[in-house]
Amino acid sequence: MNELKRKILQSDFYKKVYNNKNMRSVELSVISLERGMQEAAAIFQCPIYELSYKILEEGSKGFFNIGAKPFLVRYTHITYDRSDIGIAQSDDYGEGYLEGNIHEKVILNKDTEIIVRVKRDGVFLKINPPIAEGKRIEDIIILEEKLIDAGIKEYDSHLAKKMLHEQTGVYEKIAEWDISKSGNNAKINYTISDDKMRVYVTVSKPSKGGREMDLHDVKELLENSGVTFGFQDENVTKCLEEGTFNVPILAAEGLQAINGQNAKIEYLVNVNKKVIPKFIGEDQSIDYKDLTIVENVEQGQKLARKTPATDGESGRTVLGVKIETKSGKDMDIKEILGDNVEMSDDGEYVVASISGQVVLRGKLLNVDPIFEVAGDVGPETGNINFIGSVLVKGSVNDNYSIKAEGNIDVHGTVRKCNLESKGDIMVKLGIQGNDESYVKAGGDVIAKFIQFSNVEAGNNVIVTEAILNSNIDADNRIILIGKRASASGGRLRALREVNGKVLGSQAGAKTIIETGISPAKRRAVDNLDKEKEELDNSIEETERNIKSLEQAAKLKKLDDEKKEQLQSYKEQLEQANTRREEVVLNREGLLQEMEVEKVESTVSAGKEMLSGVHLTIGSAEFDIRQSYKAITFFEEDGMIQTEKYRGEPKDERKKDDEE
Repeated sequence: MNELKRKILQSDFYKKVYNNKNMRSVELSVISLERGMQEAAAIFQCPIYELSYKILEEGSKGFFNIGAKPFLVRYTHITYDRSDIGIAQSDDYGEGYLEGNIHEKVILNKDTEIIVRVKRDGVFLKINPPIAEGKRIEDIIILEEKLIDAGIKEYDSHLAKKMLHEQTGVYEKIAEWDISKSGNNAKINYTISDDKMRVYVTVSKPSKGGREMDLHDVKELLENSGVTFGFQDENVTKCLEEGTFNVPILAAEGLQAINGQNAKIEYLVNVNKKVIPKFIGEDQSIDYKDLTIVENVEQGQKLARKTPATDGESGRTVLGVKIETKSGKDMDIKEILGDNVEMSDDGEYVVASISGQVVLRGKLLNVDPIFEVAGDVGPETGNINFIGSVLVKGSVNDNYSIKAEGNIDVHGTVRKCNLESKGDIMVKLGIQGNDESYVKAGGDVIAKFIQFSNVEAGNNVIVTEAILNSNIDADNRIILIGKRASASGGRLRALREVNGKVLGSQAGAKTIIETGISPAKRRAVDNLDKEKEELDNSIEETERNIKSLEQAAKLKKLDDEKKEQLQSYKEQLEQANTRREEVVLNREGLLQEMEVEKVESTVSAGKEMLSGVHLTIGSAEFDIRQSYKAITFFEEDGMIQTEKYRGEPKDERKKDDEE
């Protein structure tokens, strides 16, 4: 690598240009790289020399175009501020660096430039002065040679000499165009895209004495070729004035049809819950005031209305052919009516027929009644089983339970008790259970901490401080978002992600983390394994009893009662073996489904992953035997890989809910 090139590659200018966020790229499937360059230049409306390319997939020309395979190429146009081209400080043309002193700008030295343009309305001359340390040219012979090369013999020599002396960089007319040289005019070619929505023209340079093409020439050619719509006059004029030769120019563009919008529902209340709390204060405490799973409405309140479908707008090709549009689909707003909602008298709005909590279940809008407990759930309330949502302003004491069709919102703590909800469960302080207690939600479980507990969530489990020695299953994500949020001991299973600050234990407590496969199916496999173990024990015991009775029968020591007992054991054995075969088949079927339904998933520790963690991502396993800082684990080609911590997850619902 020569010294100049090395310095350029090290320069801030080079880095600014080639790391420019304003770079534009397009991937094209092309038969040849040259043709692709022309297409990319037309798309970006730039000269070819401003393009770079990278071959993504190799192609081949085939044999006489038989078996030809196109190239897949990424073409990139780099835009940059031309003010970065500065003043030269070197005597060598094109070298902008002095030894030992790398400047921030690339310097271009340029001699006097003589430009001759032959147009319909005359011959025009422009003389640009030298740039930086470029050479100033005032030799009239060089000017005459330029004019002769352009086929110009008769011109205003006095004006030309004056322009050569002044070098103002402005075009001036020095002669009339000789119409007899029309045979040497520039040539125009055009191409129409397959969808008849774009026309590109390519204009060549004229030969001696011929003139350049102008907008009139381009439009005349296209109109004679059937192009009647979408002329890009301004773009064509600009490109021709700039002397854009042998590069496709967008000359006409059709109008795309715009399909009508489908009718949709506009919700007038909040049906999208905010499930990840914010930090407030310098101590990074949690803002629970901004976190709600309950949206209360009053009887008669307007909940939703329909936005009507639209007709859309037709389009037109460059050949003037009309492109029909599709009208949006209408819908009946009554399709979203759930429980305790009704249509307003004017038929425009959905309104609440009772006061309560508004809940969106699938497409149905419901208003659930709310059961409110002013204090704790305990001896004064008993167990709670409610068709709507439950609000507990205190705590839930040991050995009590809540079951709700809607959400459960507990302002205090949940102790050794059972909570079950078809919606979300939020515990603003924390959950401290035991091996027998559980918390199950159809949506999210949100808590300050979870300790010695069993938790299942149909969507996310979100914890702001710690998970300790607990079994957590989430059909979407397990998210620990506090400043020191950690998880140690127990088992964490999530379909898509486990993400926390610290994962694992300094004390070495074993922590199992599993992602990539539905926790519900993992639970089903665990249950089948447990049932198979119980059946194996039962079969073994029954076989022993049968063997004992059959040995007694050989000695003729069985009375009628023993004979009936022997027959009963044989029937039990047959039933147990049949069930065992079903369990084995069901388990194999689930394992096959789990393998097919694996999703991309990650395990991330924003601060540290400690030793003692056993990872299972998809079907790949890995034991953590050393600590890792700010890391993300993922599965690739059957192996667990690592990369720099990807960051905290966004506040998002399950994909099914979004769709």
